Amino acid sequence: MKILNTAYFWICCFTVIFLSALDFWSWEPETSFSFLYLPTWVFYFLGLQVLLSLAIHVFSRTFWKTPS
Repeated sequence: MKILNTAYFWICCFTVIFLSALDFWSWEPETSFSFLYLPTWVFYFLGLQVLLSLAIHVFSRTFWKTPS
């Protein structure tokens, strides 16, 4: 895909992930436990880490050029 080879796409992608990780919208939330008796922010954090890992993987496969 041609869009994956543009620098602007990757700048926007990593900026969105960074801004999502700031978590400024849930300061002082009520403490509620969900699946496995863990707070919901744990699953939010794990989801962001999976998203970041996938983005870095695709970035390294498509945009990152190695000298030949």
